[in-house]
Amino acid sequence: MLLTLMRSGPAQHSGARPWLTLLALATLSCVLLLADDFLQQLYTANNRAELEASFVAGLWVFSLALWLCNLRWLVAGILLLFAFMQTLQLANISFFGEPLNAIDIQAMLGDGAEVRQAALHSFSQHWPVLLCVALPYAALLLLHLRLPGRVALPSSRWALVLIALVLLSKPYRATYRNLDSFTASASRSGLHNSLNAFSAWSVRLALRPEPVLPPMAYAPYRMTAVPTSARHVWLVVADSLRSDRLGVFGYERDTTPNLHAYLQNNPHVVVRPGVSAGVATDVSLPYLLNPIREPGQDNLMRSGRINLFRFAREAGFRTHWISSQESKLLAHLGSRYLDVSITREDHPLRFLQRQDKALLDILDQQRWAERNFVVMNLRTAHLPYAQNYRHEQTPRPWPDRGPNGQANAYDNSVHYLDGLLGEILADFDRLEGERYLIITGDHGQRLGEDGKWGHNDLVPEVSDVPVIVVAGGAPAEALESIRRERWISHNEAATWLAKRLGTRIDNPNLKPGEHFVHGKLLFSDNFIQRVCESANGLVHHEPQQLSMLLKKGVPCS
Repeated sequence: MLLTLMRSGPAQHSGARPWLTLLALATLSCVLLLADDFLQQLYTANNRAELEASFVAGLWVFSLALWLCNLRWLVAGILLLFAFMQTLQLANISFFGEPLNAIDIQAMLGDGAEVRQAALHSFSQHWPVLLCVALPYAALLLLHLRLPGRVALPSSRWALVLIALVLLSKPYRATYRNLDSFTASASRSGLHNSLNAFSAWSVRLALRPEPVLPPMAYAPYRMTAVPTSARHVWLVVADSLRSDRLGVFGYERDTTPNLHAYLQNNPHVVVRPGVSAGVATDVSLPYLLNPIREPGQDNLMRSGRINLFRFAREAGFRTHWISSQESKLLAHLGSRYLDVSITREDHPLRFLQRQDKALLDILDQQRWAERNFVVMNLRTAHLPYAQNYRHEQTPRPWPDRGPNGQANAYDNSVHYLDGLLGEILADFDRLEGERYLIITGDHGQRLGEDGKWGHNDLVPEVSDVPVIVVAGGAPAEALESIRRERWISHNEAATWLAKRLGTRIDNPNLKPGEHFVHGKLLFSDNFIQRVCESANGLVHHEPQQLSMLLKKGVPCS
């Protein structure tokens, strides 16, 4: 097709044919712009990009605009810029196993000599990156430079407006959003990640550098491989789950009848209020999957060295991530150590129709290996609450319309989640051998206190999460250490899980009864709240910016 189009001479506009040719070229261009990821997947498993319907649709419209503008040298410049970005992107994926982000770009510029040395030394291993980028982009350049004038195509200068909107939208967004909003996702298209990373870098770092934080004074963690006889380790994280709205924690409404029944019939269960690691999903999940207690250790978080998926892999577990939310949440969770990764983008229609129940269908379809580490991420209690259960069209216990509608809708969503957890627990109990399961929330939720709803605020209601620990076919002492805790933080839960996965984490900085809750940013000068245990309950200190906390801090008494 490509050769036929290039050899054809000038043609006259005749009816719909030029438009059909335009649509065909836009489709071909879109395919070529996406091709580099899939070419790289032919030789390395490091590239885990998948097709996202929304990005593919937007890229197709952009490809259409490139043909409609009829300015070949402008288009060539854009394509060369994309090719340059993708060369760096795929090289980073090939070398490090993770997509490029804005911080990586800044680091490369700051240490150019070391980057050049590493590139030259490893070129023999990673040279196919150049081929993956060169083949599709050379074809695109050839098409755009040779076809105009040889093939009849419609044209419009209005296409320039669309091109400008697409290219400038992300840099403009970077003027009012922080770097965390542009976090790369391993399952996204490389071009999608590149547009995010270079936009964030050009605005947030190149033009106005982020503040430099004082050096960390923490002693390094010690990690020791330990024997484990666990066959199945499950972690269930429900969005926006607040412990004091669960019947099993004493709430006046029976929002958790299935959990109540399970607890009565299973003595090997620990139920405790917990302290979340952060007030936003894309902060708390990374700290839950990477058991890093102290704030400000960005390099440790980015390295993935202290990661539950990594520990599981090293101990011979098959690793699974099953989520009813978007793939972007996988950033900094250790996606390079995943054997199975299933998110909302993989089954968009199924999740649209069945919401979190689609996750249970997917769970039932899994073929378990001899040993498995499974993390499930549900959305059920997230705003807007009623949307998460309305698809079932069955009566809910409390009316979700009227003056108390939103509060009732939250309780209904917890009641609905309880039914899902009942099925997950039944699946878990059917497994054979030594097994462990933890149920928690990624963060809590404001439910009308001071007239406010949602999360992202460093207040007690948002850091309040349940922690339910279940053991099956396990030695009696397996739960003893965690049973002694009055509150269980995300870090304590993850450290306990790490030992079940074959790695003991010894943290010399540990102070009993002291916890940290991170604000809505994963990196940069985030706000941090220190939470301390006392005889009268938890004491929530005033939030401080990380830079101030590292200078003086407020110790727990």
